Amino acid sequence: MRSRPASGASTLSQAVLLQRTGQHTPAFENFAVFVHLEVSSPCVPAPCMQPYPGLLPRHLNPCPDSRAQLHRARRRGSVSCVVSDHQIMGRILAAAAAVVVVLLLCCSSGVRGVESDDVKESLVKFLVTLAGGGDVGEATAQALGWKEKTDPCPGATGNGNASNWGEQVVCFNNSHPNAGKIKYIDLQSQSLNGTIDASLLCAAPALQRVNLQNNSLTGGLLPGISACSGLAYLFLDHNRLSGSLPSSLGQLRRLHVLDVSRNDFSGELPHSLGQLPNLVRFAANDNHFDGTIPDFNLPNYLSFNVSSNNLTGPIPKKLGTVGMSSFADNAAGMCGKPLFPECPASPAPGKDGGSKSKKTRKILMYLGYILLGSVILGFVVYKLCSRKRKNRLGKKGRGGGKDIFDSSTDPTTTASKSAYSLPASSERSATAAGGAPSVSLVVLRRSGTASVTSAAAAAAAKDLRFEDLLKSPAELLGRGRYGSSYKVVVPGGAALAVKRVKDASVTDDEFRRRMERVARARHPAVLPPLAFYCAAQEKLVVYEFQSSGSLHRQLHGSIESSQAPLDWPARLHIAAKVADGMAFMHSTMRGHGASSYSSSSNSSSSDSAAAAEGAVAHGALKTSNILFTAGMEPCISEYGVIAPPLAPGAGGSSRSSGLRADVRAFGVLLLELLTGKATAAQGDGAELARWVTSVIQEEWTAEVFDRALLSRDAVVNEQRMVRLLQVAMRCVDAAPGEAPPTMREVAGMVNAIRDEDDRSHSAEA
Repeated sequence: MRSRPASGASTLSQAVLLQRTGQHTPAFENFAVFVHLEVSSPCVPAPCMQPYPGLLPRHLNPCPDSRAQLHRARRRGSVSCVVSDHQIMGRILAAAAAVVVVLLLCCSSGVRGVESDDVKESLVKFLVTLAGGGDVGEATAQALGWKEKTDPCPGATGNGNASNWGEQVVCFNNSHPNAGKIKYIDLQSQSLNGTIDASLLCAAPALQRVNLQNNSLTGGLLPGISACSGLAYLFLDHNRLSGSLPSSLGQLRRLHVLDVSRNDFSGELPHSLGQLPNLVRFAANDNHFDGTIPDFNLPNYLSFNVSSNNLTGPIPKKLGTVGMSSFADNAAGMCGKPLFPECPASPAPGKDGGSKSKKTRKILMYLGYILLGSVILGFVVYKLCSRKRKNRLGKKGRGGGKDIFDSSTDPTTTASKSAYSLPASSERSATAAGGAPSVSLVVLRRSGTASVTSAAAAAAAKDLRFEDLLKSPAELLGRGRYGSSYKVVVPGGAALAVKRVKDASVTDDEFRRRMERVARARHPAVLPPLAFYCAAQEKLVVYEFQSSGSLHRQLHGSIESSQAPLDWPARLHIAAKVADGMAFMHSTMRGHGASSYSSSSNSSSSDSAAAAEGAVAHGALKTSNILFTAGMEPCISEYGVIAPPLAPGAGGSSRSSGLRADVRAFGVLLLELLTGKATAAQGDGAELARWVTSVIQEEWTAEVFDRALLSRDAVVNEQRMVRLLQVAMRCVDAAPGEAPPTMREVAGMVNAIRDEDDRSHSAEA
């Protein structure tokens, strides 16, 4: 007789038997899962494993473990198999793990090989900013092959660490978990002169190395560099970076190498750098760092250099292999053994400290007394010297002719130059300091009625003294090839323009005679000089200041929105006025007799002297020397200031070479009026003449003219524009075998065009 099975086994057997008869046992709901198997569906051995082997007799085992038992189960009809909760959960976890492994394999083989579009866009913008931005930056990015639509790293496609962005980018190997990501950016020695945008750089999540050394980068290193959490190597040396290093560098826990040497960094070294656990190389030499050195753990460092700065205080306590050269050429006060003297201990509060502080206060008090006494003594000496200079001022210089008088005979003021006064040369400084002036300021008297100078300016010039120019406020108007121009407001409020000419190739006597001749030749289109000053290395010429500006400003400068550009009648009027003025000056300066504009009583004797001295040309005719009066009438400025007088004994061609240069300069001025284009600042207009010639040869004459000249009657105006253009080209470059025109002939041609234009407009009206 068989032994009775254990209670658990019998209970379990009962549960199985009850299930076979269709009965339900609630006690086993949470213990087992009953799987019903139909006759037509054979019981699969895998899910029908017996939970407790040995508890049931073999003939009562509902889950067959062999093919014979499977056949017997089929013959019995239906059977219910008991499967444990632990077995089911184990199989579910195993299936889930298999799914996760498959997904990881899929992701590692396909997804990891692509940088996102945001990363590519940020890195391209980073390079554009490094290269200076704008079109230059875009061109640099294109030249290096950085393109937003191109994946920089091929990833798991079999190309290893090669990059589609050129050799400046290195990618992770295919075997690396970061395959398909950028590992290394090397932009050293690329002539980059922009700034570093750390936020754009750190968009690449896996970036480990950045090399920007040996460029011309400016600006600073922003705190956003801490977003490059994977950065291990950062090379910024040999640039022009400035500002202080951000303390956020201490958040780069993987940083191994940091090189910021040979820049313009300043401020204190961040103490957070001393807390980086993996930093083994640090170079900050040849900058302007100050303060103390953070407590670096130098025994762990392979190299360390903070020389050539302004650092003070103690060196790190643990040096390792770091020597004296790493701290050389810093500010006085470096201390700490074994390389420097021992740092002094902080004085403890006590009697000694109190006595030292009292001594310091006494020393400071005595120094204050000494400084106050020095200031008082200096003020007294200054007043005494000023009185001596005042007493010595006003000595007479050399006398002039009948139409001039010397203004330096009234020493009522002391020459003193303010920070905004006319710059004084060494000669004028010596004159103002009390020495006897070799040549004084010469004021030219008014003669005739055909001058554009106002009565107020003439009155101010009459009482003008040389020391007034030195002490009056001056404003720089412009610089040119031959000198500078200033606006000077003299006592009384009159505004004068002063032309300062350096190293003029004429003697003082020649310059004096020339200014006197120019002052006598009065014409309404020529601005006469009011006064002049001669010295060996410097000349000054004084004019009335014209507040309406110059022709250069009207044509090429910034015009106010309320002011319309010059139209064709206005430009033709300017050309005719300037031509008349230049023709008159050429005729008068040649000594060919007095003009109808000259009303001087001694004109015949003056003209005879002019004929003996030779002709005087303008020498620097250009749009910036054509000024406008208060009534917007053009007038020629600085006539004869630059060009030396031609030798009277020279041949005819030599005598007229300066006048021929004026004719050519007037032709260039006509080209600027017609084209609206400016000439080079230091050029002679040859490039503008070549451009006009090339356009005319292509039979595109209409393309030469300024668009502002084309109006409703453009066809009629264009005919006269072409005629004026022909006059300009004849002045600039006469045809072979043709004698260049004189200024009088040019004036006649321009006035003929203007008369025809006036008649045309009168007929239309």
